Amino acid sequence: MTSAPRRPAWAAGLLVLLALAVLAGWWLDARPVAVPDGTGGRLPCISYAPAREGADGRGDVTVEQLRLDFAVLARHTGCIRTYTVSEGFDRVPEIAREFGLEVLLGLWIGRDRAHNAKEIAAGVALARANRDVVRALVVGNEVMLRRELPEAELAGLIRQVATASGMPVTYADVWAYWRKHRALAREVAFVTVHVLPYWDDEPLGIDHVLPFVDALMADLAREFAGKPLFVGETGWPSAGRPRGPNEATLVNQVRFLRGFDALARERGWEYSVIEAFDQPWKIAYEGTVGGHWGLHDSHRREKFAWAGPVVEAPHGRTIAVAALGVGLAGALFAAALATRGRRAFGATLGGGAAALAVGVGARQWDYVVDGNVGIAAWLLTLAPAAIAWLAFAYALRSLGGARGEDGASAAGDAGGVTVPPRWLVLALLLTAAYCGLGLVFDARYRDFPVWLFLPGVLALASVALARPAAWTALLVSRPDTAAVLLAAWLVVAAVLVPLLEGFANARSIAWGASSAVLGLAVLVPLVLQARERQRAGQEADG
Repeated sequence: MTSAPRRPAWAAGLLVLLALAVLAGWWLDARPVAVPDGTGGRLPCISYAPAREGADGRGDVTVEQLRLDFAVLARHTGCIRTYTVSEGFDRVPEIAREFGLEVLLGLWIGRDRAHNAKEIAAGVALARANRDVVRALVVGNEVMLRRELPEAELAGLIRQVATASGMPVTYADVWAYWRKHRALAREVAFVTVHVLPYWDDEPLGIDHVLPFVDALMADLAREFAGKPLFVGETGWPSAGRPRGPNEATLVNQVRFLRGFDALARERGWEYSVIEAFDQPWKIAYEGTVGGHWGLHDSHRREKFAWAGPVVEAPHGRTIAVAALGVGLAGALFAAALATRGRRAFGATLGGGAAALAVGVGARQWDYVVDGNVGIAAWLLTLAPAAIAWLAFAYALRSLGGARGEDGASAAGDAGGVTVPPRWLVLALLLTAAYCGLGLVFDARYRDFPVWLFLPGVLALASVALARPAAWTALLVSRPDTAAVLLAAWLVVAAVLVPLLEGFANARSIAWGASSAVLGLAVLVPLVLQARERQRAGQEADG
């Protein structure tokens, strides 16, 4: 005899509430956020690299590209900073002259000493031939940070360029590495420091960044007294992972740049913003944030204005309204398919699932677009999302089932109630565990893929709670050591990931919660089943 039908109405209601929370998030992201106005957007200098959407950062820049880009930049600055004279950048001074731009001419210095020699020879010749345009030469960028040359050898190269060019010469590095290599200051006309608070080892959060920068610059001025300071790179990413309390958002990018510009003008600092345009190719090396430091996106569209409120996601309200419409349609469709007495439940479940699919799917789309370049990267990111949505579909089928839960096969079917099959559960655990490994042991450039896994997290949690007999039967029908080990690691990572972020941002905490749910959804039923068997054995012995 089968048990009475069980319809987990609470699960359907919870699905609707979660969908509404996701849509509320979209609606809030579309609100104009008040940010103090800037000083007009005319910047002292801007770092320039030419890569466009889909480019990999390699290959010669063309004269046509330079002209198109400099026409954009000339509206915002009278100076550009470059990083090499190779790959077509030897034409930069010539084209900059056409647009009235000065150039901080960068020479790329690294481990390849033969390349260093060629770069220096070409850079010196180019600077001497364009003294009216080249303001100074920047010999090396973050060479000490990358540990590519000994300090003494780099100092020798700086002296060589200064002597050969007869022009002001500097070296650029993160402020902390200037403190470690103070002797280099003797070789330069001015000290070029990179001030990038987002990347600092002890992130402070956007509300505390500008006071920190103000104090830092005062300290550096005292430490390098007698040498002018130039902030060679400063900026903030508009998308990507948070670092502690530092959130990479468009609103925060605007807050920092407007605020820094105002502070720099008040203090008399010279500086260069990083960077002119978003650089998608950097995503492969620095994660999503690497590709989103630009004042313009990779299509050369300006990302924000220097006055007025800022909107994080202008499309947010459109998505929220569309999701509500799809949710209503899903509710009507599900109610029409349901039998009498189940229509209210079906409408709630179908409507909540449809609205959630649109709201979460839009978040996933933004995540994939912001953080991937190339077909391979897209596929690798979409794979866990596809696994999670398939598990979600199985969970909906399970929650919508009306028959009892007696009996369960290894395939996941229990008296008409279908739970996600074993292979799908294992795939979900495996991909989540892999992400957890990266976030624990190599987290600097990795995003928190909360939105990718959310449908799968909901799937396992809802099935485990609403169909416990079927879910437990699936897990114990053929014990899987791999699943247990993966689940155990997910529970461990659930603590480690937010701990490494100092429990300072919601996204790492959300990933920790997601990881915990996935792991516990597998481990708890197995532990309860083991205790039940132990109790039964003890009763039999008694």
